[in-house]
Amino acid sequence: MLNKIIPYSFYLLFFLTPLFWSSLNYELFEYNKMILVYAFTVIIVGAWLLKTISDKQSLRPDGLKRLTIKRTPLDIPLLLFLGANILSAIFSMDPHTSIWGYYSRSNGGLLSLVSYLLLYWAFVSNMDFAKVKTTLKFGLAAGFIISLWAIFEHFGVSPSCIILREEFNADCWIQDVQARVFATLGQPNWLAAYLAMLIFPAMYFFLTSTKKLTLTTYYLLLTTYYLAFTFTYSRGPTLGLIGGMTVFILLSVFSGRLSELSLSVFGLPVTDKQKTGKLISENRQPRTDNWRLLGYILVSFIIINLLFGSALTSFRLVSKFAAPVRPGISIPIAPSGTQLENGGTESGQIRFIVWRGAWEIFKHNPILGSGLETFAYSYYQYRPVEHNLTSEWDFLYNKAHNEYLNYLATTGIVGLGALSIIIITFITFILRKRGTESLLLYSLLAAYISYLIYNFFLFSVVIIAVFFYLFPALAFIATDSLKISNFKLRILKYTKTSQAIVIFLMIYLLYSVFQLWYADTLFAKGQKATSAGNTGRAYNLLSAAAQLNTGEPFYKSELGFAAAQAAVALEDSDATLSAGLKDEAVAQTKEALKISPKNVSFLRTAVRTYFELSMPDKTLETLDAAIKLAPTDPKLYYNKALVLDSLDQKKEEIKILQQAINLKPNYLEAIEQLKEAK
Repeated sequence: MLNKIIPYSFYLLFFLTPLFWSSLNYELFEYNKMILVYAFTVIIVGAWLLKTISDKQSLRPDGLKRLTIKRTPLDIPLLLFLGANILSAIFSMDPHTSIWGYYSRSNGGLLSLVSYLLLYWAFVSNMDFAKVKTTLKFGLAAGFIISLWAIFEHFGVSPSCIILREEFNADCWIQDVQARVFATLGQPNWLAAYLAMLIFPAMYFFLTSTKKLTLTTYYLLLTTYYLAFTFTYSRGPTLGLIGGMTVFILLSVFSGRLSELSLSVFGLPVTDKQKTGKLISENRQPRTDNWRLLGYILVSFIIINLLFGSALTSFRLVSKFAAPVRPGISIPIAPSGTQLENGGTESGQIRFIVWRGAWEIFKHNPILGSGLETFAYSYYQYRPVEHNLTSEWDFLYNKAHNEYLNYLATTGIVGLGALSIIIITFITFILRKRGTESLLLYSLLAAYISYLIYNFFLFSVVIIAVFFYLFPALAFIATDSLKISNFKLRILKYTKTSQAIVIFLMIYLLYSVFQLWYADTLFAKGQKATSAGNTGRAYNLLSAAAQLNTGEPFYKSELGFAAAQAAVALEDSDATLSAGLKDEAVAQTKEALKISPKNVSFLRTAVRTYFELSMPDKTLETLDAAIKLAPTDPKLYYNKALVLDSLDQKKEEIKILQQAINLKPNYLEAIEQLKEAK
């Protein structure tokens, strides 16, 4: 039983993670995928421990058990990376965020990294080559479903809208999903990056197929992937795919993996003359027409681009299938993580501005950075003034839109250095390795290269992170590059007791994961009630969410504001209850800022809370704290001016408004307010 739980959990991890999303949550896509990864981590690691306890062969002479962990070439680099991230979290400007990740994304925090590493070592220690292939096939199956989902979206029928509203259209999304599809990934660039990494394993199965049925199946799979990929019109992933394809073809050529197959043109058996003279193993699947097959794929991709355009060109044969006008990047409005990319300032221009800010963060925190996953907070401190002249001037940037600069800014040279060691070690391993599964290795490396190029322009998400850590595991198993190490587990000396403890911990952790997910659904409902002006319902829902997830400062911050609104609403009808709610509003706000004192988003909410409670001194004090952390944000100055105006402090108001206009000369609201103040 346990021998089946582990592999099938990995199969489902690859299959369900990219598909899993829910409209019940505050963030529909990434948060749900991260929660699912946490759940699978608990199941897999728990089953691994139970398997060790139940295995009589793991019993040592001293009565202890041996936990077998297979060693890989990446063990030391991964441990160095973990150590770098732990240090960055310890000295972080916001340890809570560094541990849990930026709320709504979660991916990238220390807890997610530990999950990925546990999955990595569980995979190499419990899977074999046959299971590696099955794992990939489950991943490819999920990709096929998602690709069909995306293709339907492009032609005006989103399966999401059918599920949510039972409507056969694509109108349930605010975003123009027909122009740039995102299916179940939540964002066009993320979908494109995911499909780019899947295309190469699919090519491996295509080129090694021995039957016409499987050959046709994988050909259709590849063209379906690429059609969906094209409909994302994403530039970064397109450059990544081109880079990966170049690497795949060049490695295949220089290794002789494709050219040597011409020996069997006349139906003669193919031998490996450079080695043993024996028939090439079945795993290598020599074919006489691999070059032709590869050509078919490339020609099919080109035809798709000629018909439908591409992310890099506007040329198309049929004007009806025109690629959309390229939108700029946009970032979720603080503190929401549910906004998807839409129009705005040209993406290249705004990226350079954000990259400059990231570099400034690094210059001021060169060793360990500002703290793992804290870019959303540290960027405010060094945000270039030029940012105020873009269309996204008041948007929150929680990523640098360059994974390497993001690591440099948040984990310093230590974190980026450790990450570089992982990447260099894996690439070197593939380039040096020769064996019966070279084509599989090259496909995995090509997928890796596409990811690395994509990361120059964007950032990793949950399913991409799963691939980043587990694709090397697939390669090590395929080449049998594993060594066995045994570790003593003293708790496992008494079998039944140990099994009971592990099962209890599994149930407890799974319940905790579900509790986190359920709290998020309550929080989402509470936020919607707040937006709708339903103060009482908002307070009750946010209070319930905060009770389920007591350590989340975001919940406390929003609950404080909801309590303030409720207090004001009840001030005339129930003074006692109103006073109690005011006290709770202040207490929740203080608690949120105690956990995350440098979170500008929480300070903004605190300003709203104190202003709602008619506490001008506290409002101004909080605004000053926010301005100190975000000195180039003109909206904070403008809001301070409005508070000063309500206190009839005209002289100070004019001074602050002038500072806001100096930061943003085209700030119309501030300009009008300044005219009135004078």
